[in-house]
Parts: sequence; C-alpha cells; structure tokens
Amino acid sequence: MKQEYKNGLATKHKIARAYLTLLSKGEYFSVTDLVNYAEINRGTFYLHFKCMEDISRYITDTLSANFNKLENAFRMYDISQNPELILAELNKILLKDVEYYKLVISASNSNNLIEHIKNTVVKMISNNFKIMQYVFSIDKFTMAVRYIVGGGIDVYLHWLMGELNCSLDELNGFLSQLIKTGLKGVLRYES
Repeated sequence: MKQEYKNGLATKHKIARAYLTLLSKGEYFSVTDLVNYAEINRGTFYLHFKCMEDISRYITDTLSANFNKLENAFRMYDISQNPELILAELNKILLKDVEYYKLVISASNSNNLIEHIKNTVVKMISNNFKIMQYVFSIDKFTMAVRYIVGGGIDVYLHWLMGELNCSLDELNGFLSQLIKTGLKGVLRYES
C-alpha cells in the first residue's frame, strides 16, 4: 500500500476520532473546533471531507465494512452450532481498536449505527443456508434471531462502556451458550 494512501487513511481516522470525541460531549461544534481539536488545518479537513455529514458517513461506512468481514464467518459456519467461531471473529474486529468503538457508542448519534449493525447481523444469519435448511418456523426463527442479536449487541455495548466486569473471551463464552440455547427451539436438525 502506498505511503500517501496510508497517510490519507490515518488522517481521515484522526478526523473521525476528533469528531466522535466532540460529538460525545453533546455540545455544538464547528469545523474550526474540529480542526483545532484534531490539530490539523482546514485545508486538510476539506481535502478529506466536504462537510461534517461526510465524516458521519465515513464512520458508518468504515464500521459497516469491518462488520461485513463477519459475513465470511456467517457463510462458513452454522451459528447455532459454532457461535464461538463467529464471536472470535468479532473479537478480532473489536480488539483492533477498542477505544475507537468506545467513542462510536458514546457519540450522541450512535443509535442509527447500532440499528444498522443489528439489521446487518440479522440479515447475515437469515441468509445463511447452513441454518435456514433447519428452520421449521420462519416467524419464530426471525423473532429468536432478532432477540438474540439485539440482546447480544446490547451486552457488547455495555462491555464497551465498561459496565461489565469480564473479559471479551468470557463474554463470548456466555453469549455462545445463549445463542445455542436460544436457537434450539426454532431449528430442527435431522439425525
């Protein structure tokens, strides 16, 4: 990867971090406030973004791309049988930059992003042929998946906020058991 490209990505990420930090304070801020906080000049900001809304889109797109990496895990494994493997992939994503994810969830507009992530994960599970071949009630399966995904994401959010006193591995082990138990009632495996 060319150094210019790496530097450009690093600068965009720096601007996004500054944006999230200022956003989490819940106060109005301008481009001037942002560039001062990020310790860059206005020209650098406008080189990468046209406006503040572009930063929000960049953050959403970047996070979506990170979570779409999970799609390969969802394609390869039946989450009802191997949730540990998929949750391990999620660990890798979160551990690359835990502080960034903490900033994202503390930002005042994070609800739309969280809802987008929930819908993406539900769609990935629902499009997994390895699971869908064993579903005996689509409605019950949909309810169970939405319940598990919503609760799982909520648990991760509370972990990122520092409200749960456990390691990510412990959290994943517990969630794995919940996923297996929760999906048992809506799937019928042939012997």
